[in-house]
Amino acid sequence: MDDAVVVSGDAVESEEETETYLTQVRRQIDEEVRRRRASGEFPPSFERHLDELFARFTPVGEKDDQFTESLKLADRSSYFDIKVPLGSRKAVGGVVKHTLWRTQAWFHNYVSQQLNHFSSAVMRVLHLLDERLSDVEQEVALLAPEAILDETLLSVAPDVSPWIPLVVETLGAPSSSDGVRHRVLHAESGDGVLLGALVEAGFDAYGIDPGPRSLAASADGGLDVRRDDVLVHLGHVADEALGGLVLSACVDRLSSSERRKLVALVEAKLIPGASCVVLGTMPHAWERTVSPIEFDLALGRPYHPETWGHLLRQQGLGDVGIRLGQSNAALASIPDDESSATEHNANLVVLNDLLFGPSAYAVVATKPG
Repeated sequence: MDDAVVVSGDAVESEEETETYLTQVRRQIDEEVRRRRASGEFPPSFERHLDELFARFTPVGEKDDQFTESLKLADRSSYFDIKVPLGSRKAVGGVVKHTLWRTQAWFHNYVSQQLNHFSSAVMRVLHLLDERLSDVEQEVALLAPEAILDETLLSVAPDVSPWIPLVVETLGAPSSSDGVRHRVLHAESGDGVLLGALVEAGFDAYGIDPGPRSLAASADGGLDVRRDDVLVHLGHVADEALGGLVLSACVDRLSSSERRKLVALVEAKLIPGASCVVLGTMPHAWERTVSPIEFDLALGRPYHPETWGHLLRQQGLGDVGIRLGQSNAALASIPDDESSATEHNANLVVLNDLLFGPSAYAVVATKPG
């Protein structure tokens, strides 16, 4: 026969009885505290000391709230009390302590008042700082996107094959004037078409790309391609170590601050006399080609070529040039033998520039030697 678990009737209590019992205990504790506080056994300094101990050993809560909770703890400790404990196990000791306190109370009272005024002003400043930091955090949270664009959602990079002749010509000879064969970087290299052309032209070229699909396509072609972010990678490259740099795809979605950092890295990593090529997409064409998810979650929008030229000049690069790509479509012109053909065709040219125009561009710049 299985052993039965015997539970006494006193141990089985309903939730109502438990709550009633706890309420009675809390009431007795409150009455005892009031009695001792009235008799002087619990001076204000003692209760404040208990609050400080409780706050010190209590978890401050979530990580984002640590500053505020720590500020509350500092606020509780900012008051200086001259009511020192006078109790003693010996009657003579208590009399001596009380006499010393009475003789020096005027001095300690004056000092504590000054310290309390100072600590009060400091805590007020800290509370104002906490409020301002909270406002700044809220504003930054509104500006920074919560969702990070996953690399698998990135649209296929624009076709860079039409720019191969320009890139090869701009980067110049594979070796520098000092005879050292410096490496050439293509970020982001995509399917490796341009990177392969650079290798065939004799450049010691390699690429980086964040997309796994692009890496697989480039690796199948035997190219040196690594999975990395352009800003992180350039941050680890030694200064004046690159003999050329090609930027594509990433330049269309970086934020404004990231693009300024990118331009500064370009100037720092290129050897004197080396060139950089920025292959970008026109803003109006980018809006039509990327996916809706990438369009909404991208940190930034493409710059116009003139803007890239301005940033490169601002960083100290020279010989800045802009090349526009071919238009992908256009409205057909009216035959010249029809009436008003000249006027209509002129309007069509304006419409073609507004509706279509070049979808891509290249901005070239050279670091002064």
